[in-house]
Amino acid sequence: MEKVIIFGGCGFIGKNLTKYLKKFYDVIVIDKYIDDIFLKENKIEFYQYDFENIDQLKKIIDEEKPNYIINLISYVTSVRELSLFPKMINSNLDILLKIYETTKDLENLKLVMQFGSGEEYGNIESPFTEIMKEEPVSPYAIAKLLTTNTALMLYKNYNYPICIVRPSNLFGKYQAKDKFIPYILEKLKNNEKILTTFGEQKRDFISIDDFVNIIQKLLEKSSLIRGEVINVGSGISISLKDIILYLKEKLNSTSEIKFGAIPYRENEMMNFCLDISKLESILDKKLKMKWLEKIIEE
Repeated sequence: MEKVIIFGGCGFIGKNLTKYLKKFYDVIVIDKYIDDIFLKENKIEFYQYDFENIDQLKKIIDEEKPNYIINLISYVTSVRELSLFPKMINSNLDILLKIYETTKDLENLKLVMQFGSGEEYGNIESPFTEIMKEEPVSPYAIAKLLTTNTALMLYKNYNYPICIVRPSNLFGKYQAKDKFIPYILEKLKNNEKILTTFGEQKRDFISIDDFVNIIQKLLEKSSLIRGEVINVGSGISISLKDIILYLKEKLNSTSEIKFGAIPYRENEMMNFCLDISKLESILDKKLKMKWLEKIIEE
């Protein structure tokens, strides 16, 4: 069985990917913060690593010799504070370069999947295609774009087998309760008041179940996607207001919703929607994901 190393396998996306991919691969998790209960329950081999000592990482890589690497490590925040920029750079670019240095000579390495973000596109006209010039509007998005461009440089200059996945907005099991979908669901289920913006901003959501299935299919296409940037989303954007009202009706909630109680962020992305035609071409299939219905199932 081929082997996949998932960096950041104890986070939201990582846990879901780990559980799904173990049906197809020998999965190993490397993370700074280890969820012993989750990993042991799912019988996943793991290494706790702080991403500081590159010799330690080299020893792990030489021991495991993975066929695939998925890098999910990132400092994620919606706070647009420049003081966080150095930490974002360190948790994105520095870690990618460490992975490169310790894996560049692996003869059996088929693909390194680096995770970017749809936020790299910024506040430009949507739907966003992979060939558009990005205009990121937050330190997080800039750090992600810098890492994306570094990954592409590694492919072009050194033939490093890497691709970049740009996800849309995800939701599902193991997600933090303060994220939009879990937060709104909790409030509505408890019939609590919700303070929000006017909700005119549109977002492209995809369920984590659909997402991990797509990632597995992309791994199967490793020879076709090296050096590529690939959007992974639903390809549909819906306003946050419409999502909240839809969920309120479906849950028969009596929550009072105060639209406009919170101001928009400066340079708010008003229509975040990924063009997924490239993804569909790679997978050779049309994707139709009814993600609104799946929210209630979570």
